[in-house]
Amino acid sequence: MDEKFIAGVDIGGTWVRVAICTADLNENNIIKNNSRTLKKNKYSISNSVCQMLSEILTENNIENDQILGIGIATAGPLDMEKGEVFNNANLGFRVVPLKEPIKKKFPKIPIYFINDCNGSVLGIHFFEAEDDERDNLVYISMSTGIGGGVICSGHLLLGKEGNAAEIGHALVEPKSKFRCNCGAYGCWEAYSSGTGVQNRALDALNEGKLNADLLLQIVDNEISKITAKEIFQAAKKGDELSEKIVEDCVYYTKVGVGLVNNYYDSTSIYFGGAMMKDKDQIIPLIIEQFKKDPIKFTINHPPKIKLTKYKDEIGLRGALALVKYKLEKNKIIS
Repeated sequence: MDEKFIAGVDIGGTWVRVAICTADLNENNIIKNNSRTLKKNKYSISNSVCQMLSEILTENNIENDQILGIGIATAGPLDMEKGEVFNNANLGFRVVPLKEPIKKKFPKIPIYFINDCNGSVLGIHFFEAEDDERDNLVYISMSTGIGGGVICSGHLLLGKEGNAAEIGHALVEPKSKFRCNCGAYGCWEAYSSGTGVQNRALDALNEGKLNADLLLQIVDNEISKITAKEIFQAAKKGDELSEKIVEDCVYYTKVGVGLVNNYYDSTSIYFGGAMMKDKDQIIPLIIEQFKKDPIKFTINHPPKIKLTKYKDEIGLRGALALVKYKLEKNKIIS
């Protein structure tokens, strides 16, 4: 009963993941659970978090007073002080309260909040990065949306409210007709996220200028079944429309990586997120570009391009690392 634990939560547009681990964050001691992101009302997510955490604690005979802290990494933008998501594009509601309802369930446990990708870069920093990368490190998530986390000169960049690296909303196409879920036009997210790829494919289908027979064959002519997964699959088979959508996805990812490197002069950029299920159609082209001809997209020396080995779980690991770093008063977050 004397053993202490850290709890972590990762909230994304598709999944909510929770975990507990011994305070040393030994990988062998991480216990996980997950569920689909519920969007019935603005309290659905916090209720789901409370339920899953309670279940893990009960199943493992852990009492609340054994938990040193709960780290919550969430899709943003995030007000870290209020523990509240605002102006969100992918969680179902523009404002999603987290701190107040979770604090009611776990009143004596410190709760720490961080933007999900800022959390993820902490996860890479603690669990994965090589020594020569750790001071200048970027994480890019390509999933429902696109997000980033940045460690520059040994410090996690947060900004006034914790949203310093909302790189998915960098303007990559000033004259774009494609509207991002945030409401603006021409965001990187509108071109290269799973949602952006899906939306642009549907727009192109409506225009009818490009052949999409192979894509339609994959979904049995049920357009409602088209997601990024089917588009990348069809592109592999030579579908004209899908090839164009994937080509644009990769091109604007090059633009985004170039902007990130110009801004932060990073040693390494790690990629993760659900879009990496199709990594073979994205990452080799990014690596080739920044090895052979980086000047088209960045003036700084190019970064190493890598994939996180923890895939979709890196945000959850970052939430755990956040608590550990807070307890240790680690300089990276001071």
